[in-house]
Amino acid sequence: MPGILDALRLRVTLDFTGRRAMKKLHSMVGGSMLAGTVGVLAACAGESSTVSGPSEATAQATAQAIGVVPLAGSVRLRCERRSNRSKISVDGRNLSPRGGIFRARVRAAGGTATSGTRRAVGDEVEFDFDSNRNDIREGATRIPASFIAARSGPDVVGEILNAQGQVVASQGADCESR
Repeated sequence: MPGILDALRLRVTLDFTGRRAMKKLHSMVGGSMLAGTVGVLAACAGESSTVSGPSEATAQATAQAIGVVPLAGSVRLRCERRSNRSKISVDGRNLSPRGGIFRARVRAAGGTATSGTRRAVGDEVEFDFDSNRNDIREGATRIPASFIAARSGPDVVGEILNAQGQVVASQGADCESR
C-alpha cells in the first residue's frame, strides 16, 4: 500500500484548499473499504461450513521445520510365531523419496530390532526379520525365536524409518500362531 499512500500525500500537497483533497481521500478510502467488505462477504458466501487450514505444502514445511515428518507411506506388516520361531515381514509402500534409503524397526514382547538400510525400488521397500538361520543367511535381520509373544495390543509394531531415522510409516498387527 505504499504506492496508494504516496499518491494520497501528493494529492493532498497539491490541493491547497484542503477540501477537494479530503473529498478525494474519503472517496478512495471509502471505496477501498467497500471493496474489502464485498471481498470478505463473497469469500464467506460459499456453501461449505468447514474451516480451511494451511495448504499441504505449508503444512509439510512447518512440520519439517519443527522436526515432525508426516506419515505419508504405508506399511503391510505380516508376522508369525511358532514355539521355535519368530518371523516378521515389513513392506513399505508409497514412500518418499522414491528410491530413497530406508530401514525398518520392529517392536514386540521380545524387545526392539532394527534392520540395516535398504534402497527403495520406486516407492516400495521390503524387510524381513527372522529367527530361522536359512532366512538370516538370505538377508533377514536376526531376531530371537521368542521375540514375538501374545500381549495386549498388537503383538508386533513395524515402522519404516527414513535416512534421518524419522518414522515415515507405522503399523501394528496381531501375529498368526502355528
